[in-house]
Amino acid sequence: MRKPLLAHPGVRHAKRPNCLAAGMLAMALSPALAYAAEPAKADADNKEAAKTLAPVKVIGTQGERVQGYKAETTRLGRMKQELKDVPQAVSVVTHDLMAEQGAANLKDVLKNVSGITFAAGEGGRSGDQVILRGFAAFNDMYRDGQRDVAQYNRDPFNDEKIEVLKGASSMLFGRGSTGGVINQVSKAPFAGELLGADLTIGTNHYQRITLDVNKPYSDTTAVRLNVMGTDDGSPNGKSKSKRWGVAPSVAFGLGEPTTLVLSHHHLTEKNRPDLGVPYDPNTLKPLDVPVSRYYGVDGLNMEDITTDITTARLTHKLDSQNEINAQLRHGRYDRMVLVTAPRLVGVSAGVPVTDNTQIAPGAKLRGSLNETTVFSLDYTGKFNTGILRHNMLAGVEFTHDTQSATSVLMNGTIPNMTVGNPTTSGWKGSLTVRPSNQYSSNNVAAFATDTIELTPQWKVMAGLRFDRLEGTYTSYNTSTGAITGRTKRDDRGMSYRTGLIWQPTDTQSYYAGYSTLMNPSGEAYALDKPGENVKPERNQHYEVGAKWDLLDGDLTFRTALFRTVKLNERNTDPLVPDVSILYSKRHTNGIEFEAAGRINAQWSVFAGASLMDPKIDQGYNTSANNGAVPKYTPKKTFNLWTTYKVTDTVTAGLGAYYVGKTYASDGNANQTRTNYLPAYTRLDAMLAYDTRNYAVKLNINNLTNKKYYDGQYSGHANVAPPREAQLTVSYKY
Repeated sequence: MRKPLLAHPGVRHAKRPNCLAAGMLAMALSPALAYAAEPAKADADNKEAAKTLAPVKVIGTQGERVQGYKAETTRLGRMKQELKDVPQAVSVVTHDLMAEQGAANLKDVLKNVSGITFAAGEGGRSGDQVILRGFAAFNDMYRDGQRDVAQYNRDPFNDEKIEVLKGASSMLFGRGSTGGVINQVSKAPFAGELLGADLTIGTNHYQRITLDVNKPYSDTTAVRLNVMGTDDGSPNGKSKSKRWGVAPSVAFGLGEPTTLVLSHHHLTEKNRPDLGVPYDPNTLKPLDVPVSRYYGVDGLNMEDITTDITTARLTHKLDSQNEINAQLRHGRYDRMVLVTAPRLVGVSAGVPVTDNTQIAPGAKLRGSLNETTVFSLDYTGKFNTGILRHNMLAGVEFTHDTQSATSVLMNGTIPNMTVGNPTTSGWKGSLTVRPSNQYSSNNVAAFATDTIELTPQWKVMAGLRFDRLEGTYTSYNTSTGAITGRTKRDDRGMSYRTGLIWQPTDTQSYYAGYSTLMNPSGEAYALDKPGENVKPERNQHYEVGAKWDLLDGDLTFRTALFRTVKLNERNTDPLVPDVSILYSKRHTNGIEFEAAGRINAQWSVFAGASLMDPKIDQGYNTSANNGAVPKYTPKKTFNLWTTYKVTDTVTAGLGAYYVGKTYASDGNANQTRTNYLPAYTRLDAMLAYDTRNYAVKLNINNLTNKKYYDGQYSGHANVAPPREAQLTVSYKY
């Protein structure tokens, strides 16, 4: 039976006819009100006006929208759960938090999550290179619970929130997920009206416009459209980021037992990347030069990426406690990257670097076409067996991945430049595109987990997942195009997850959890050298933690103590970049804290801190780096964003972010001759004037104009932007 739009639980009503009738009856029964109304009875015009009912106005509220910084629920576990029922650390960056900070890329968003750093254009890679608790999260990127691991620069214009589940979670998501999972939750159609538009201009020729429109077309159907265009310059005047995106979606059956949502996410990028500066062999830190210097080469520094993600999600409620979800997705990612990495020539420790020192740009030229098809079918349900209450998840998943990678060969040489004069005559040669490798894989998985309520205070959770991945990797001679090798793999294994939760009151939750991971050799679009048999990665994750609701539920505070152990970790062979080598064992121990919500009606806060002790226990074929701190892994990180409502319309905000010292390679046990990035603290500020329909907001990032580096690779580091200001004008209805 169809339900009218007015009955939908996600709709707030300004007026309804039955409520109006009840109000008229109450007025008739109230002597005081009846007496006050007597003069109106004598006025014929007022009589006639009283017969006309005011128009009914329906205002929709979004199902996933979180007001403020405190999120109550998550779908990271493939079903909607309260955060206190997840026996692992979870950070949720809400839409309001992203909007206040003017977040325009994933790096802007994830600065709010402690324990995260970024790699810089590693080995010719591009896009988001996230490091989570010291482990690469390249294969741990998800959109709405399905894999989204291609190399591109994610923009949050179509995101309702971004969730980060920390620690191993292969039981839920399969391969990958050592340090955790990053899940972007897409905006979806809802039963109500929405019109929002933002226009931002800023220093370094920054321009950005976004549009968010939702329109119901019947009692059960709605359409939503998100549009974005961004043009972001740089202090050097040459590197830039230029992109546009569009994300239409339509929902059928809103408020009905069966709901279908169809969506598409398109993003086009035309960037001129900057791989930063080389390291000084005397200081082991990045070369200290003005941020206006650009060591790229005209004609060879470009990044063109086109992303298309099409999704169909069908949800059928069997009853109020049980439902089935089916989601089918196809993603296509077309990428061509031509970049040059700056490398010093003829210098070593003891030889000073001067303005006349030469820099040889090292070409990283490649392209790829990735396609992913994923189908998942989940059942979630609540039922009782005797005195035990169950919350069950069970499902199957099929994934088909392909990659066609190309190498770009230069016909000609790249002229050198100097440290003090980075300009060159530009690239004058020609380029030839050749096939490099092809990869194809099929992954089939089945999983089940059950959270059992033993008593109102005690819950136990247990789950397992089976994955089987079959992959074929074909390599080519990039000069002749001839096949040089073909490798096949068939990996299978189980992943486990269990946890115990004690909730003595509604505002307290304490937990202990354990989970494992099976990560096959072929999951990163690469296999072993012919004749070798690299073992799948394994890990164990241990965690105990607590979550509290404070200040009458307005503020949540959590803490977690964890240990992640990784076995057979794949790393890039420094002599053969396309081949993986194994570290026998490494681990990260740590403790973290997070607070999110309101301290009072005017003061809001989102803050986190992570203290980690990462270590390589046993490296590759040698003990030289045993005991070393793993690359890209700071021991301390801290983040704070806080706002205060000065008046009903004026809000001031302040942000502070600290990242500790990070090494560019695994080096040796004492890291005595290892390049590194110094620790830094960055401050941001915000001032906003906000009314019901209009808002004006000023963001100042890097308030103190701190010079620091926000991404690194073994040979170069990315210079973070200096102080920048951005002014946003918003309209909302």
